[in-house]
Amino acid sequence: MKNQNSIKQKYGLIIGFLFILINCGWEEDYKRAAFLSMQPDTDLILAPYPFNIFDREARDAITLSHYSKEEIKNILEDHDLSWEELKTQWKLDAEEENFSKEVNYTSHYTQYFYDTEIPIWIYGPKWIRNGQYSDPINQQHIPSIYGRLLDFKFSNTLNTSYLDKIFQNQKEKPEIIVTVVVDQGGRQLYKAHKGSYPFLEGLKNNSAYFKKAKVGHLESHTAVGHMAIGTGAFPKDSKIFSNEIYSYADGKVLHRPVYQGANKDWDLSELAVPSFADEWDLFNNNEPVVISQCYAARASVGMAGHGKLFNTALQQKNSLSSDSDHVYWQDIKSLSWSTYTNAFLTPNSAQKYNLYKFYLENKKQISTHFEAKDPIDLIAKIHHFQGSEFQVKMDGELFRDTVSETILNTKKDKDGITDLAYVTLKATDAVGHLYGWESKEAEQVLKATDKEIETIFQFLKDHFGDNFVMVVTADHGAAPMPEISNGLFLSHEQFFATVNELLPESERNKRSLIKWVAHSQLSFDRELMKMYHVSEEAIINKILSIQVNEKKFFRKVWRREEIPNLSF
Repeated sequence: MKNQNSIKQKYGLIIGFLFILINCGWEEDYKRAAFLSMQPDTDLILAPYPFNIFDREARDAITLSHYSKEEIKNILEDHDLSWEELKTQWKLDAEEENFSKEVNYTSHYTQYFYDTEIPIWIYGPKWIRNGQYSDPINQQHIPSIYGRLLDFKFSNTLNTSYLDKIFQNQKEKPEIIVTVVVDQGGRQLYKAHKGSYPFLEGLKNNSAYFKKAKVGHLESHTAVGHMAIGTGAFPKDSKIFSNEIYSYADGKVLHRPVYQGANKDWDLSELAVPSFADEWDLFNNNEPVVISQCYAARASVGMAGHGKLFNTALQQKNSLSSDSDHVYWQDIKSLSWSTYTNAFLTPNSAQKYNLYKFYLENKKQISTHFEAKDPIDLIAKIHHFQGSEFQVKMDGELFRDTVSETILNTKKDKDGITDLAYVTLKATDAVGHLYGWESKEAEQVLKATDKEIETIFQFLKDHFGDNFVMVVTADHGAAPMPEISNGLFLSHEQFFATVNELLPESERNKRSLIKWVAHSQLSFDRELMKMYHVSEEAIINKILSIQVNEKKFFRKVWRREEIPNLSF
């Protein structure tokens, strides 16, 4: 009996030690990302419990999503939830193979696996050795891989010597490097819908496929991920660390989108580092064609950089001005494609792609969950359009037309100077937010996205032969729908209201103890703290006390000085 008790105690110690290691592992991962992302005035790093979502107020309108039993069961294991539990919660018929559920929405920003695990495919047989690699790699490594291919060292170059094995000894440079970003296309999306991406599945065998790539920064957001892909920098240097920044004044929560100044005018100086395209273009006397396309400006700008507004010592030395690259996005009000003309160009091809006109021309060929009565109705449902196969098809056609217009028709494909073309297929993100990446709607969009990538690939083969490199990756993953994961939702309104309870009641609606907060980083209003004798510890304890549905929302809150240097 004593021996049995001794064995049990040993096993208990081992299990306890493993539990500590696992918990330490997530904390170290979070802290490393935080170190690489903190801003000069960041005071706290916020880490929610897994699956919890800290975001803007939930939408008024919910969405009816459709699911299959087989696919849902395939992913429940990641959420500590069984099929029997979900069936009971959703009051499902045991025999139903397909079912529907009204859902709100989900988001992404954390350093947990569902937000950070992403795939990377690098195709280019003349330059890249095929293989499936387990090496650690972040989005920031992508520009440095391009630098290796072009024998070009740029400002944000990272050490890629550990990746020597993937490079072929080829001195000739590709005519074009194409970067395809499947927005919100983390590994969670592919796992949920096996068999829905035959082209990308096959590409694993014809490329360098990194199966353990991940987002290495906070936050796992569109603006930050695209900045990383475009510049190779981490947020601590680039100053792009979230999609938006929240503040509080006069009883209202205010939010400022990235790349917009105080008056909501364009401010490209917010991107404090040059992009790879900025430097490559100027180094080659503005001869390369640079294209960056996404329906969201924060993605297009993050990949392309500063365009005509790029200024460096090299520019002054050569007395050469940067030129305006083709960087463009959707203008929702006019249902067309637009740009910031002080820095960029819109290709002539974009004039053909009015959203409503495109919808009318293609609705007979596309059977999907979206429909609109007229342009006003489409504007009202714009996010649903952007989360449909219509958006996928439009993105692919416009991108190919732009490459034809700016490179093929001008004979730039034969000039020996590598052009850079970036495109984000973002419908996977919109459908994931609205319907959940677990849904049948997301599966339909993934199938269309895979087909569009195959079409882009074949277009490149037809026009460039073997003289191109194509990279496919993602900017981030996403959390499962709270209705599936039992995750909690906390709005910024509730967050500010709770923290401001530390102020006298007469002051709570005027200012906030929080100068700004994103989703993972926070800055104090130290002047107000001093005025009302509120300590850091009091604010931290208040944040940790926040509950939703009688459950604590935040797992950890770290002070700046608790984040060690865990850089690579």
